[in-house]
Amino acid sequence: MLKVGNGELKVGTKVILPEEWHEKVMNFGKLKSCPYEYEVEEIVKHKATRETYCLCKPEKKDKEFRIGISDIAIRYLYGQEVPDQNIGLSFKEFLPLEDTHVLITSVANPNEVVPGIFRIETELVQFEEDQKSEICLNFKINNTNGSGFSSVKLYCDGNKKSTWKFLFNKDISYMSEYEQMFQDTMIHKMYVTKSCEKLAGFLEREGAVQHAKMLRERAVVHDISKITCEDELSALSRIVNDKSCLRDSKKQLSPIKQDSIKLHWKHNSHHPEYYKTPIDMSKLDIMEMCCDWHARSTQYGTDFLEFVKNRQEDRFHFPTWMFEEVWYYCKVLASEI
Repeated sequence: MLKVGNGELKVGTKVILPEEWHEKVMNFGKLKSCPYEYEVEEIVKHKATRETYCLCKPEKKDKEFRIGISDIAIRYLYGQEVPDQNIGLSFKEFLPLEDTHVLITSVANPNEVVPGIFRIETELVQFEEDQKSEICLNFKINNTNGSGFSSVKLYCDGNKKSTWKFLFNKDISYMSEYEQMFQDTMIHKMYVTKSCEKLAGFLEREGAVQHAKMLRERAVVHDISKITCEDELSALSRIVNDKSCLRDSKKQLSPIKQDSIKLHWKHNSHHPEYYKTPIDMSKLDIMEMCCDWHARSTQYGTDFLEFVKNRQEDRFHFPTWMFEEVWYYCKVLASEI
């Protein structure tokens, strides 16, 4: 994490591009070469976004190439690294390191939370109608809930003024239950992706290439409703710290927990409760369900096959022919392949 300096940007400030930033500019502009060392030649404000950019010229006078660097990117370069804390931090005062996963929470509405990755991005920006567009570097939030990119400045000022926390920080004491639900979902999705990849690899080796492809697609959107449906997110937030059923397969869902999770079942066909009867589940539904179970078992270190047996006996009661298919996929997931 970086503490941002309070010094004002000014013409003549020296800027040296990090290797990754230099490579981004080269690739974006399809350039054979470009300088590393620059100095701020002009400070301009983009009329549409109101973002401040430093237009930088190469220090070597024989070079004519110019780039634009947003003020937040310049301040990042001049920031001072400090110990990470998982408390509400302002982008104006602190910045995460590049490629860090963060949760951005609205100051005005704590239930408005965006999970994203803090990344430097390259784009063409035209500051004046009669001027050519400049290649510019700016920090963006790559929203991991599927809503695209947004500028960090959006979360600094006005109605969107926000704070951020580290998504995968172990210290969740500073997180609201709403934020904890985001963290739990994103971690679970990572485990599900690994489980789906394991089963998809097996399917490919068996010749079921199309099913493997579709299972990987399922992994991408698995449980996405948990972070895109506000009603579902609010309901699940109330039970986010109740992990008893995930750690002990013989534990039954309490009436309160069942009531909170019903909306999630309604949105996701990999849960048997989505259907009037489990036998309506498709082959892909069953595969994703098995990967879901395997992911939770891996995450919490439980006996996976024992978990599956207990769920069959105590909760789902799949018909024999259906449980044989479930058991087949689960044995593949439990194997060392």
